[in-house]
Amino acid sequence: MEKTRNKKRIILFILISLLAIILGFGTYGYFKVLNTDLMYEGVEVDEFNLSFMTKEEALKLIKDKREKELDGKNMVLTYDDKVYDINLRELGFRYDYDEAIKEAYSVGREGNVITRLKDIINTKKKGVKVLLNSEYDKEKINSIVNIIAQEIDLDMKEADFDFNNGNIKISEEVIGRKVNEEELTQLINGNIYVLNPIEIPVDKIKPVKTKELLQRVNGIIGEFSTSFKGSSSDRIENIRISSKSLGKKVIMPGDIVSFNETTGPREKKFGYKEANVIMAGEFTPGVGGGVCQASTTLYNALLLANVTILERSPHSIPAKYVNFGQDAAVSYGYLDLKFRNDFDFPIYIHSKIIGDRIHFYVYGDKNAKDYTVKIESEIVETIPAKEEIVVDKNLAPGTKELVQQGRTGYKVNTYKSIVKNGKVVSKDLITRDFYRPRNFIYRVSDNTTTTFSNQEDAEEDQIEDDNVND
Repeated sequence: MEKTRNKKRIILFILISLLAIILGFGTYGYFKVLNTDLMYEGVEVDEFNLSFMTKEEALKLIKDKREKELDGKNMVLTYDDKVYDINLRELGFRYDYDEAIKEAYSVGREGNVITRLKDIINTKKKGVKVLLNSEYDKEKINSIVNIIAQEIDLDMKEADFDFNNGNIKISEEVIGRKVNEEELTQLINGNIYVLNPIEIPVDKIKPVKTKELLQRVNGIIGEFSTSFKGSSSDRIENIRISSKSLGKKVIMPGDIVSFNETTGPREKKFGYKEANVIMAGEFTPGVGGGVCQASTTLYNALLLANVTILERSPHSIPAKYVNFGQDAAVSYGYLDLKFRNDFDFPIYIHSKIIGDRIHFYVYGDKNAKDYTVKIESEIVETIPAKEEIVVDKNLAPGTKELVQQGRTGYKVNTYKSIVKNGKVVSKDLITRDFYRPRNFIYRVSDNTTTTFSNQEDAEEDQIEDDNVND
């Protein structure tokens, strides 16, 4: 019995000793695992297995591989014959190696002992993959886009029209180019990780004035002149300044021209002189007198060229230098002459002074304008001036004094006819004008006979007015 007990004690001691040895070795093993400076088994960064590597070894492995790959990672941008082969490094592209190694090394090293051991065992069984992040410099992309734009951009240039006294010369136009920098920047940003070829987006800037279009200006399609004989030197100077402003002007299809905007304010600082102007039916000194003769001459040239008139006003008094109904009064900020080019070709306005006449020429495609224009005015009503008598008892008996000259009034219709192959194909009423009459005013003594020949006086007054006109 005693023998049996001793035997059991010996077996228990041996078992306890073996358990102690096993536990001792296990604790030592786990202690060693928990305190290693190596990556745990199963840790990866992208496709790289970092099991049992130091941080330095892991960093070198990944960096050597990825940097070598970067050497061949280029983005190709093209436009026509221009090719830009840009390495990702030029865009400030880089991998965040340190952050990836830090995250990989942290696997199995966070939490208490139990948590760590659990994470280490799971990593060994299932693995843990860490992503290698990257970034790039948007400022460098902006800089590259700007450099590309500078190399590709081209200023647009309109074809140039040189009249040269009728010897027309036309230069070639240049189609402009403008890199769409915003769109190109977006394309590059979205292409960093796919590296597809990029066609550089370039906007074409097409000139309005092309050589082909300007070459259609090949001759005169309308011309008109008026005489300023007897005008003062100041009035002639005003005609010269205003007509020069309008000359040498190419008007493209659809363009609208304002006489006032083109000639500018009639002010002394712009060279305009003081000469008679018509205000409220009266002649009075004013800066710019005579400009209306330029606008009227141009108006008639435009009519004969069949240019569309948008705005035109008659004078309050018929002008001497043109038929009734064919004048065009202008007053800056008040009355204007406006017209629009409704042809499918440009027109060119040219003016010049020859002797005592102002000439306006409208050039265009004389081959397309295969007709002529005829302008005719018709006086539909003549309105005699009436007589007003003012009795002044202070006047000597039999006295008659003219206080205001009378003037005959007129209602005038103006027609435009289109004549083709000698036949009138259309005739349109284009304006109805009313030149108001002005009464004679006499101051007489209370016993003076008041019968006068008003019509004769009105005609004489009209002749006198004709010697001075706006």
